[in-house]
Amino acid sequence: MDQGGVTWIVTADATEARVFAERVRTGPLREVPALRMAAADAERHAGGGHDPAHTGEARFLKRVANALMIAAGRGEFDRLALMGPPHALGALRKALPDSVASRIDVSDAHARREDDAEALRIHLREARARTWRRENTVA
Repeated sequence: MDQGGVTWIVTADATEARVFAERVRTGPLREVPALRMAAADAERHAGGGHDPAHTGEARFLKRVANALMIAAGRGEFDRLALMGPPHALGALRKALPDSVASRIDVSDAHARREDDAEALRIHLREARARTWRRENTVA
């Protein structure tokens, strides 16, 4: 298992995204306040499409994906862990370019936006354990 590199943990839903950095695998997480994003009023009350709430969510998460793409281009992280409610997680994955999506190490389809760094570290460890068991199960 690769232990090197920086993992960014992204917690996102339809209205807010937060980013935490894990510099050492299973080590402490530190929030990156400069990367905290909130949906604009236009994204919260988007019109058009089949479901206005989902249209706004998609616009906001596309903006989050663009910020991740720029950071990836700068080499600011090696891997990603995505956490959020299932619909938001799907919208974020869809918005990520392949070059960034290929860095996803693990995802956790639960609302985690309000969690602090220590709670996220525990959820991240549990999500990795679930992924590891699936990958290492003999068929």
